[in-house]
Order: sequence, then C-alpha cells, then structure tokens
Amino acid sequence: MRRLRLVCAVALIAPALAQTSALAQAPALAQLPAFAQAPAAAAEQAQSPARPEIFAPPDRLAQAGGTGSTSQKPAAKPQAPAKPQTPAKPGGKSDPAKADPAKADPAKADAAKADAAKVDPALRAQAEQAAGAFVLSSADDQRKCPLTLKTESASNGFVLVFDAGACAGIGFMQQVVAWTPDSSGAIRLLNAQGRLVVEFGQATAGNYEALREGDGVYFLASPAASADATAVRVEEMLGDWDLARVAGTPICHVVLLEEAAANGGRKLQLGTPCDSAITQFGPVSWSIEGGNVLMASGSGGTPLRFARQEDGGWAKVPERGRPLLLLRQ
Repeated sequence: MRRLRLVCAVALIAPALAQTSALAQAPALAQLPAFAQAPAAAAEQAQSPARPEIFAPPDRLAQAGGTGSTSQKPAAKPQAPAKPQTPAKPGGKSDPAKADPAKADPAKADAAKADAAKVDPALRAQAEQAAGAFVLSSADDQRKCPLTLKTESASNGFVLVFDAGACAGIGFMQQVVAWTPDSSGAIRLLNAQGRLVVEFGQATAGNYEALREGDGVYFLASPAASADATAVRVEEMLGDWDLARVAGTPICHVVLLEEAAANGGRKLQLGTPCDSAITQFGPVSWSIEGGNVLMASGSGGTPLRFARQEDGGWAKVPERGRPLLLLRQ
C-alpha cells in the first residue's frame, strides 16, 4: 500500500520537474557563444523553406523565386553600341548621299522644263506648223531618207528622228542631229554644234528643196507627195511650153518631144526668139525625175529642174537667183 502511494506521487511530480528543467535551460542557451548556437539555428533553417530577401538584388530574387519590393526598379537594358561615323575626306567634305536611281532627278526635270521655256514662242509656233513626217530624197529619187520633225526641244533646236541605217545613202545626214524652222519658212537641219548642214526652202504643197554645192539638189516632201512624185506622165508634158520670168511674159518658146535624145531623156526644141540666157544654157533634152521636169544642157552643165506648182504650172527649184517658170502655151 505504501509502495502504491509512492508511485502515484512520482507520476504527479515528473511533469512539473520536466517543465521546470526546460525553463531553467533557456537562459543558459541564450548565454552560450555564437558558435554554440549555430548548429541549432542551422537545424531550424533546414526544416523551414527558403524565403527571398526583401531588398535582395534582382538576380538573387530570381534565384529565390520571389519578386522583391515594389519600390525596387528593374535593371536598365544595355544600350546598343553607336555606329562608327564615316571619316571625313581631306578638306573637311564628306561624301554626298547617293541618289536613288529609281527616282527621277527633280533637278534634271526642272532643267528640261527651263530649256523648253526658253524657246521663243514665235519659233515654237513655226515649228508646230512645219513639224511632221517627211521623206528626204535625192534629185534622181534613188536615195531616200524617211524622217520626222518633232516639236520637242533639243540641245540646238528641235528633235529630229530618222533611221541612220536607212539614211546612209545621203551622206550629210550623218552630221544632222536637230532641226529648226526659219523666219522665211525654210527648214534648217543642224549638226551637234548648232551649225547649219542644209537648208530647205519652201516649194509647193508643203514640200521643200535644197541645193548643196557639189552635191546636187535634194527634196523634202510629205510621204503622200513623195508617193505621188512619179505620177507625172510623159503624155501630159508633151507639146508647146513657154519659159518666163513672170507669168504672162514669155522669154522663150520650147517644145517637149517624145523622141529619145542622144544623151538620154527626150528631145527638146527651142523656138525663136529666145532669151540669151536660155540659149547660152542650151537645153537639148528633157526628162522626168522624182516628179520634177529636168532640162539638160548639151554642154553637160547642171540641168534646170522644174517642180509642179499648185496652179498646175512649173517653177525652177530651188528658188535661187532669177525665177524661171515653165507654163503651158
């Protein structure tokens, strides 16, 4: 009985003694040195999950998986390195910017407009009246050169278009690059320096003629007139004609015959009286070339050439020196 009571007393006293022992040990642990407390702190930290530091740098926040304080600004991105500048050329001038080849140069366009604006309005009006398609041909109609006179301004006049290969038979066309009208109504063909190569004077029905010394006569006619140039028939030219300086005042009577002449062409007879200038020239034959009537001299000189006029008569071309008409009697 006494033993039972002792056991019960021990059971009641043991918890109180354990609590008292723990309370007594706490101050003692607090007084232990830091190296003695480290194992306990390390053990406690190992049992709890890691938490990020509030003011830790961004890299440490990322490692910890946290975001940190809202007052902490993210690190600025590094700036791209500056492009090196092209060194200036000696003299302090840098290379000018290259023009875009796909875009038209406004300066050139303005210059072209300025050149067009410099053309005298009266000259441009004459060019517009004379411009068009023509056929340049030799006196015998064996050499031809189709060309077009345009109204666009060129460096020394107006634009002239022709096929150099097709015009190779007419030598002077190798020099021609532009054209311009003349105040007299003539058409002037110019070279690259703006100098005159050949001048065509007005004839009839919008056609032109030119005489080049040592090269002969050339004609500039519309394509329609050139196509009809050979329409002159021998039959319509046979018979009696008068040569005159002015209409109504004949200076010589001439008969065009159908019989072939010894020097080519057909025979021609002069009547009497006849002007001395005609007898000195001494025409002995006539022919049709390029739509014109030619009178050839027995001495072999340059033949007289007559072009058809709008009134049906014929006039010597080119119109240089004294005029000479061939009129039906």
